[in-house]
Amino acid sequence: MSTSDNNDSNDKTQMKPRPRPTPATSDAGEDKTQLAPEAIRRRQAAAEKARLLEQKLALIDRKKRERLAAGNMPLEPQVPAVQAPPLEASPSQASSPLVNTRAIDPKSSSTDTVIAENVGANLSDKTRAYVRQPAAEQVDASTATQFQARSRTEGDPAKGGSSDEPDSLDQTLADYRSGEYELLKNRFVLEDVLGAGGMGVVYKAKDLLKVEAQDRDPYLAIKVLGEEFKTHPHAFIALQRESRKTQSIAHPNIVNVHDFDRDGDRVFMTMEYLDGKPLDKLISQYKATGLPEDDAWKILEGISAALIHAHAQKIIHSDFKPGNIFVTRQGPAKVFDFGIARAVAKAEKREDSEDDKTVFDAGNLGALTPAYASLEMLEGETPDVRDDIYALGCIAYELFTGEHPYQRTHADEAMAKKLKPRRINNISKRQWRVIERALAFKREDRLASVSDFWVQISAKRRSSVGVIAVATVLIALTAGLGYQMFFATQDPGISKTDLLDEVARDYAIEQNKTQLEKLMKDPLFTPSWQSELQEATAALKELLLDDPWLTAQLGDIYQLYLGRVSELITAKEGEYRDKKSLNYADEAGVLVELKTLVESAKPYTQDLSELEGLLASVDRLEKNLKDHRLALEAAERKQKNTKDKKIKAQRIVAENNREFDRAKQNVDDILRCRTTINMGDIDISVQKLRSLSKRRYLNAEGEIVTKLALCISKIGRSFPARADELKLRALRVFPGNAVIADTKIIPKDPCSQALAGKGGSGARSTCQDELKVEGERIGRGPVMVVIPGRGSVGTFAIGKYELSYQDFNKFCQNSGQCEQSSEDQRKMPITRIKAAQIKKYLAWLTTTSKRQYRLPSRAEWLYAARAKSSEVDSNRNCLMDSRGIKKGGSLVQATIGMNNHWGLVNHLGNARELVADGNGFLALGGSYNTTMAACDFSSKVKVSGSGDEYTGFRVLRQIDSKG
Repeated sequence: MSTSDNNDSNDKTQMKPRPRPTPATSDAGEDKTQLAPEAIRRRQAAAEKARLLEQKLALIDRKKRERLAAGNMPLEPQVPAVQAPPLEASPSQASSPLVNTRAIDPKSSSTDTVIAENVGANLSDKTRAYVRQPAAEQVDASTATQFQARSRTEGDPAKGGSSDEPDSLDQTLADYRSGEYELLKNRFVLEDVLGAGGMGVVYKAKDLLKVEAQDRDPYLAIKVLGEEFKTHPHAFIALQRESRKTQSIAHPNIVNVHDFDRDGDRVFMTMEYLDGKPLDKLISQYKATGLPEDDAWKILEGISAALIHAHAQKIIHSDFKPGNIFVTRQGPAKVFDFGIARAVAKAEKREDSEDDKTVFDAGNLGALTPAYASLEMLEGETPDVRDDIYALGCIAYELFTGEHPYQRTHADEAMAKKLKPRRINNISKRQWRVIERALAFKREDRLASVSDFWVQISAKRRSSVGVIAVATVLIALTAGLGYQMFFATQDPGISKTDLLDEVARDYAIEQNKTQLEKLMKDPLFTPSWQSELQEATAALKELLLDDPWLTAQLGDIYQLYLGRVSELITAKEGEYRDKKSLNYADEAGVLVELKTLVESAKPYTQDLSELEGLLASVDRLEKNLKDHRLALEAAERKQKNTKDKKIKAQRIVAENNREFDRAKQNVDDILRCRTTINMGDIDISVQKLRSLSKRRYLNAEGEIVTKLALCISKIGRSFPARADELKLRALRVFPGNAVIADTKIIPKDPCSQALAGKGGSGARSTCQDELKVEGERIGRGPVMVVIPGRGSVGTFAIGKYELSYQDFNKFCQNSGQCEQSSEDQRKMPITRIKAAQIKKYLAWLTTTSKRQYRLPSRAEWLYAARAKSSEVDSNRNCLMDSRGIKKGGSLVQATIGMNNHWGLVNHLGNARELVADGNGFLALGGSYNTTMAACDFSSKVKVSGSGDEYTGFRVLRQIDSKG
């Protein structure tokens, strides 16, 4: 398409109206039932309006082309633009199309799209094509056309280059092969690393063929498949599919992909070279504040358009993040790295074979980014457009705030922790709700599409510029009338320009009326409100002139101002009369505001008498304010004199208070609760406090007593005897004090949680409770180890050994409920004991130790016995007779055997161990009479609890979670 011809005759794209048909004449065969005359007239009128609008649009298009041609600008190809749902414009784009839908010429090669490194490049810098002459078999070297590639230093004086003396392509290749740069296919020179994507490394590269053709911009970007993907059998297919899919979704906001190829074992893809910065780098620059608002909206619009277009092609990005978005110096944001994008079934059916679908899925080679991956992606569910919407919500949040909504916490962890992103302050509540929905953890709670996201978040950012509004009306009108009616021929006497101006005028009137009614409905009288009111009324005065409706509105506005001024005057008169204290700076500002309101009301009336009366009232207020101030200053002087008289008395009290504070501080220092308390010093300080101020002492006594009681209790955990003595002395200082009297002295739990999981480390990692009867120590309970809690199982202590006769004898001796065993049995595990007798023993332990003892449950026993590794002792006391090796057949001492990781001994073999199982009992772990093969963790026998020769037990002691 030529841009040099500017006249109408050469404008190939000018739309011309069809010839106007002559009205049909009625004859005998005419169908009278088709349309009534009124209906025909309405249809003709509508068609005429459509025709005139169409001609106006053609005229605008032609003038645009003339201006472009005059500026030596290339025309865009006139083919249908890539289809994408419309997006709303940001304020900075009010006069430009809301979405960049620049047409893509299907005949042009994608390799023609190059982003210039220099933003200010003019038309002379654009790439020029030089056709190479076909080589003949015999060519005279003196007459053959020579094509030489420019040197790498051409045009750069710093490198000694000159565009007048280009080097040969062979020399250039020799330079690159020398090792300074990598070379692909003897054509592409990899000069710089630009970054790394989901599947490989991206380089800035120079195309030597373009250098040879003296192209002004020989650069492009090349993605080389990463080392970690090379060994995959389908690596080449992965890059081919990425290239094909990206080409299939060509769009101004998606990086243009040219082709893919391989050089030896290096697989690579060529794409347009972009001059700008990745979005993640931009966000990091503004991490404290977020990007400038206009830039943030522009970027959000561009990436939304890219996703809308890709999703329309049934392609999901699946690794959408700031690092995969590039903001060019020319402005548009571009999305790249569809390396893990997966086309859904419909798209695959359109261009992929069945073999291609089943053999390979690009997602198998790709990698998601957890901080931007949806919950469903982390759980491996089938990709969905709402996964990209979750990532889009994260990016939108970062654009406006500079930080990730969940501080880069993965979606599954964020949901488990019930994290909620902080509210973004510089957007509206409605826009915040849209971003919140995009950030929903569950797919069903998110917005259904990116189109919904953009339409909702930008609904109130729509430009009110008349040209855009009129264009929207024209598009809707054209779609509503239909093609044939749009080109229907009508009276050529109607001016096309007049019609377009009339539509714009009507729209402007409607918009300003709506704005005026809105402002009058909620009169704020703020500077911005008054400014908007003045703009709306000024526009309507110009558009409507002496319209009665506007006259009535101006009268209503005047009354609003009168009411506001009168209301403020009445309020201030009351305040000046009743209030004893006023902020005079604020009140002076109110008076200025009143005068400003009076002046602002003048344009809305021609009768200024009421306003002059209000100004007189404002002057009276000003005088009242001055009188009020003088009276207040006199009152303040009198108050100061009275205050001075009190200062001397207060000094005496202050000195007394300081002495009291010093004595109180001495008490506080003593009660910092170290290993003991100096009760003598406490007694002296308390007596001094009582003498200095009885009132203050009574107020402080509760605090002192509470701290003293807590300190005695704390000391009692490690030194119970010392704590008992301190408690007696404290009751002498505070006789009859209930808090001191009720202080509990509870020794520290010997089986603390600090020992959890350390029972296998030696004797220092075991624990025993002291047993007391009526305050007299009678010994210690069974040796135990502490088992760490996990999940629903809390931390608990359990017997290191099966309970021996030696431990049980203490119960028999002190309770008299059973006979003690013989000396030779004391180290053996106790068997033949009934469940009822075990219950009595555990109750006795609970009473004498002040701790809670019971039988373990099956789950608790297995958890403790398995420890970390479920390892078994090959020498356990179980029945075996093989190759002369005999084991089992009888009990051994409870302490003999190898302990597990947590310290348990003989948990398998020797005596099987009784555990609680609902209302019954089980015997676990096998016994000396169980075969070695069956003597493991799965061994269990249901027993009645009547006792037998194979069954013993192991105690479990509960541990307080605070211990």
